[in-house]
Amino acid sequence: MLALKAFFNYLIGDEDVVMKNPFGSYIPKKITPNEILTLSQKEFFAILKAIDTADPIQKLGGTGKRKNMYKPYLKDGFMLMLLTGGRREEVVELKWGDIFTSIDNVKFFRSHNLKVEKSKKVRNIYKYIPINTDLFNLLENLGYYKNKNTNEYIFYPERNESTKTIMNYLSKAFTHYKKAAGIEKEVSMKHLRKTYISWVNRVLGKDTGKITSHSTHQVLKDYYLDPTILSAIEKVALEIKIFG
Repeated sequence: MLALKAFFNYLIGDEDVVMKNPFGSYIPKKITPNEILTLSQKEFFAILKAIDTADPIQKLGGTGKRKNMYKPYLKDGFMLMLLTGGRREEVVELKWGDIFTSIDNVKFFRSHNLKVEKSKKVRNIYKYIPINTDLFNLLENLGYYKNKNTNEYIFYPERNESTKTIMNYLSKAFTHYKKAAGIEKEVSMKHLRKTYISWVNRVLGKDTGKITSHSTHQVLKDYYLDPTILSAIEKVALEIKIFG
């Protein structure tokens, strides 16, 4: 709109076109940036605690139906979401065989960038998730040494539900236990990814997109990476600690 206003001003003022500027009265509105919500360490651990202490029963709307929101895998799911910064489907489908090690012995996930693959209708577009100390400790607890290099799911391996069902359950359970923890902030499970990205940004700055899949990545043969991507992976793996 501003460009059109300037264009007609040019025609009227410089080219002597006799007319009234139809955009002359246009006044741009100020856009207030959306607040980027993240979770604090206290809020996140309050949610984990609520899984053990709060009433798991949720009343569904006005139907009177009651649903048990507890699942034994909730804590593992929420922790993986926070420490990988992955989207729901990416985290639910992570496998032990997705873990690779750089020539400098830095571990990372190489997983399908499902969102980009679906939008472009192509396969073999990857994203990289550095495995820092916190994430590796979690992976050890989930059976890293027993399961590494296998095709088993990392999260909820003995599953009898679809990926979509697990994803939806995680999201609904997160909201239930967030409320049970007394957190009034309008956050949902997707804000675990935003929290991760915020902390990674403190380390990488403008290079954050190399980790969060907001830039194009290429894999070199035998899984050697573009040096700039590898550098970012190693920096995050060695320096990043969610919540500082």
